[in-house]
Amino acid sequence: MFLKSPTANKSKYCMQKYQSTTPDWLYHTPALDADALPAIQKELLKVIIHSKESMMVPYTSTFFCYGQTDEDRQKIWETCPTLKQELSRLKLLDIFYFIGFVSVDASKEFPPHIDTLDVGLNIPLYNCNNTYTVWYDAKVLDQPMPNYVIGSELTGAARIVDKKNAVEIGRVEATRPLWINGNVAHRPETHHDKLRMAASIRFCPEPVDENGNLWPHLIK
Repeated sequence: MFLKSPTANKSKYCMQKYQSTTPDWLYHTPALDADALPAIQKELLKVIIHSKESMMVPYTSTFFCYGQTDEDRQKIWETCPTLKQELSRLKLLDIFYFIGFVSVDASKEFPPHIDTLDVGLNIPLYNCNNTYTVWYDAKVLDQPMPNYVIGSELTGAARIVDKKNAVEIGRVEATRPLWINGNVAHRPETHHDKLRMAASIRFCPEPVDENGNLWPHLIK
């Protein structure tokens, strides 16, 4: 059982950061073109289905990364012209790193964790109604995610936290695109028994300043 506290963007509660660059904020609304979002979601659903099949990633509680190789990146841009155009408009295309695909199956826990990358641009794809991203004040353990969560090699870098003593410090509905802080303990939370899927786009270098603030033009 996790203790609950009020929803927070910039948390007024204790926040254990994974590294010195980790931002103080929990989430922000991105400056995505709302009219382009339905097309982007359809494009990303095609990518997640293709990549799960090619990488043999099961439809359960998993996180896997796609798009790190030139070949995979080319497949993404061929499948996702609207996403490519939007990332270009936001001056993010040149620092694109990969897309993380997050699946949550009610029968398998997706534990609280840190990502090791500070920020992600999360986009809901499938069955995201009545689901949340929840953040915790919690001690990071030097332990990887459960094997069933690790859908690709890079996911093995993520670390779980001491959930017995975790205290909730904020939450937000995962029904809309959001910039999220991935290096404060967090997890996807669902309140239904359907498979839920979302995309988390990552960048390198990350689009933040020396104080951990996102570039101003990226947020509303």
